[in-house]
Amino acid sequence: MPAVTIHTTQNVRIDYETARLGVRIGAFCIDAVVFVIGYLLLVFLLESAGVVLNPAIVVQFGPVFGVLAYFFLSEMFSRGQTLGKRLLRLRVIRLDGEDPTPADFLIRSIFLLPDVLFTGGMLAVLLVATGGQNQRLGDLVARTVVIHTDDRGGVSLGDILTIRNRTQHVARYPAVERLTDADMLTVKQCLLRHQRYRNRAHREALQLLARRLAEVLDVPDTESGADPEKFLETLLLDYIVLTR
Repeated sequence: MPAVTIHTTQNVRIDYETARLGVRIGAFCIDAVVFVIGYLLLVFLLESAGVVLNPAIVVQFGPVFGVLAYFFLSEMFSRGQTLGKRLLRLRVIRLDGEDPTPADFLIRSIFLLPDVLFTGGMLAVLLVATGGQNQRLGDLVARTVVIHTDDRGGVSLGDILTIRNRTQHVARYPAVERLTDADMLTVKQCLLRHQRYRNRAHREALQLLARRLAEVLDVPDTESGADPEKFLETLLLDYIVLTR
């Protein structure tokens, strides 16, 4: 599966599965249906209220600007998700790991013109189908990518909160507060993969992550290296106790 690697502020990697062409088309079709229904309803309400509408604006210019506004406002106020993306569990993120800015969403929306509206969607289909990270032109210019939010190997923040019984747990590594939710999701993801696929590659990944976090948190190698799995689980529990 095509994937993208995002580096967090603590230089920990998070791998995301990028959205496939079929899923992106499905999300766009859902958004198109929602927009058409909303647009026709708006026109009907305006005409019912006695507002005189210019046919050229209603048929030609209105839909174009309406589509751009719909995608821009939806993604900006829903953290990278339109209704279609939300239903199909997709999200727009930036390649540098930062949250997309309003300017990023505006660029993505404007480039719907060449990507979809002016080319019947063929340019977007061609770029998404042939690109290594499934990006359309708007993604390339804005340096964004559309990812699956329910990656089979991934986890959500809610998964962190289910780790064992947290009652009466005394935090052992208070420096873990310097890490972020994204870092903890990476830890949980690595633990889940190691538990599910107990092979050499996942064991080495677990050891490398434990070693890297030990360096960031100034933890002696003797503590992190003796039992990397237990060390990472302890970090997760400490993070929950100290930040929740």
